[in-house]
Amino acid sequence: MSNGYMDYGSCVVLYLGRMLTEHNYRTWVVEAKDLLKHLNVWRRVDSSEIIPLPLDAPATSGSSSTVPDPLDSEYDFKPESQDSAYLNRFDNFLRDWRTYKNNYEKANGTICSLLEPSIRSLYIAEKYDDPKVLWNAIKTYFEKAIKFDARYQMVKLAACKLESYSSVTEWITA
Repeated sequence: MSNGYMDYGSCVVLYLGRMLTEHNYRTWVVEAKDLLKHLNVWRRVDSSEIIPLPLDAPATSGSSSTVPDPLDSEYDFKPESQDSAYLNRFDNFLRDWRTYKNNYEKANGTICSLLEPSIRSLYIAEKYDDPKVLWNAIKTYFEKAIKFDARYQMVKLAACKLESYSSVTEWITA
């Protein structure tokens, strides 16, 4: 075991010793990102994973209207030709699509499993089924809280009176 997980071939057993709490975001974010990279799904979170397009979609199209929702289990791709070269490309597309869909679900499930229940309850809306949206919402919330806490600590430090102490270090350790 290293870095919070054990790898047994294709089976990964997570050691969830570091769930996100109100107090450990800075450590958690590094460890969670490392785990997502190890599981080969970080690219789904940071949007660097390439979305496989259906074979009839124009290669230059970046429009999301041509790309089905990866969580839409109702979407069923069907080959439009029986040509062997086309069927080979179609099989490759289906494999890539299934990988993309699995990465989508694995990334989201991994992030959710690393959240303390009280924090997880903040992110139950359907929009948080997208791992990128979930990750960015967590990041925005906690980085705002860290900035607020740092500002509060600076105000508190500026307001303290050091008259009876010879240094800030002495005041802190007192």
